[in-house]
Amino acid sequence: MQTTAVTNSKTKSNRRFNLVFKMVIAMLLFYVIYQQLFSRENAGQIYQNFVMQLKQGEVSYLILCVLLMPINWILESKKWQLLSRYFEKQTLVQSIKTVLGGVVCSLFSPARIGEYGGRVLFVKPENNWKAATATMVGSLSQLVVVLSLGSLGLISWFGYYTITNRYAMTGFILLWFFITLVGMAIYFHIDIFINIIKRVKFLNRFSRFYEGLSVLKDYQQKDLTQTLFYSFIRYTVYSFQYWLLLMFFGINIGLLPSISGITSIFFIQTGVPLPPIWDLLARGEVAIHIWGSFGANELSVLAATFTLWAINLILPSLLGLIFIVKINIIKSIGYDQKDNSSDAT
Repeated sequence: MQTTAVTNSKTKSNRRFNLVFKMVIAMLLFYVIYQQLFSRENAGQIYQNFVMQLKQGEVSYLILCVLLMPINWILESKKWQLLSRYFEKQTLVQSIKTVLGGVVCSLFSPARIGEYGGRVLFVKPENNWKAATATMVGSLSQLVVVLSLGSLGLISWFGYYTITNRYAMTGFILLWFFITLVGMAIYFHIDIFINIIKRVKFLNRFSRFYEGLSVLKDYQQKDLTQTLFYSFIRYTVYSFQYWLLLMFFGINIGLLPSISGITSIFFIQTGVPLPPIWDLLARGEVAIHIWGSFGANELSVLAATFTLWAINLILPSLLGLIFIVKINIIKSIGYDQKDNSSDAT
C-alpha cells in the first residue's frame, strides 16, 4: 500500500513537472514571437509594406519562398537522420519532429544552443549525449559552409563597393583561402589538427577547445562528406529564399550582387552569438548597411529580413511545439528510469 502511494505521488509529481516544463517552453516561444510581431517600433510599417507588396508585387516569389521552407527543414532532418543512425535509427518523420523540437528551444537561447536540448528530448535517455554530439557535428558542417561561402561573398562585396586596391583584394582572397582550408582541415582531419595545435606554443592554450571537437572522429569520412553536402544544399535553399523575398519586396539589384550581399549577411551574423530575438535585430542592421550600398529602401530591407525569419522559424517552431507537447519530457531526460530503478531496489 505504501509503495503504491509513493509511486502514485511520483507519477503526479512527474506529470506536474512535465506540464510546467512545457508551459515554460510555450511561454518563452510565444514571448519571442510577440516581441517580433507586435513590439517592434516599425512593426506596423513593415506590415503595411508587406500588404502593399501582396497587392502590387510578384506574389509568386513569396509563394515559392514558402514552398521551399519544408525543403529547408527536410534537408536538415536528413542530415540529422544520417548522423544519429549510429545510436538510434529514426524515420524521416521522427527526424523532422526531432529537428523542429530543436528549433523551438533554439529560438530563446543564445547562439541557438537550446537546439541541443530540444533534440535530446526526442531520443532515448541513454542516447542524450550522443544526440548532443550529432547535433554539434551537424552545426559544424553548417558553420564550415557559412564561413567559406560567406567570406567569399564578403570579399566580393568589398571588391565591388569598397576596396579598389588590388593588393588589398589579393590579401582578402588569401584570407578566404586560409579560412576555407582551416575549416576543412578541422572538419575532416581534427586529430591531425589537434596534434599541430599542441606543438605550437602560442596555439597550445586553445588545445582544450579543439579537443572538444574530437567528436568528429566518431564519424567516417563519407558521413562527414554527405553531411557537408546536405549543409551546402540547405544553405543554397536558404539563400535562394532570401533572394526571392528581395525580389518580392522590390529590391532587384542583380543576381551576383544579391549573392554577395546575402552570403555576407550570413557570414557576419554567424559571428554574433545572440539570442534570436536580438539576432534578428542585428541581422536587420547588417542587412540595411549591405543593401543600403545598392540604394535599397530601408523598410523593404527590414521587411524582407523579417519575413524570411518568420517563414523559416516561426511556422516550423509552432509545429515543433506541438511535437514537444506530445512527448514525456521526464522520460526523455531519464528521470523516470531513475525513479523506477530506485523503487526496484
